[in-house]
Amino acid sequence: LLNLLTTDLRTVIADQVIVDMGTIPDNDLFDSVRAHSANDGMTDPDRLVANQRQPLKGSGFELHRVGDAQASRNIHAAIYDAYRLCHIA
Repeated sequence: LLNLLTTDLRTVIADQVIVDMGTIPDNDLFDSVRAHSANDGMTDPDRLVANQRQPLKGSGFELHRVGDAQASRNIHAAIYDAYRLCHIA
């Protein structure tokens, strides 16, 4: 087993191994409202990392995918994504 945080490697003898392979997002809701959003559901990753406001192409609400809606990730990544998108005034 490899600890991704500490990079410690450990051998464990076990009777069973359960593997979590992540999830596949359900895009139905996102796809149904995307055309009505001011950013067409697109997030600019460079502006996100630089803590800059996301560009808007029209009027209306902003729509972004965070957490597992974007890629298989843990809850902390989802919260951090949402925080970075929402904290800029």
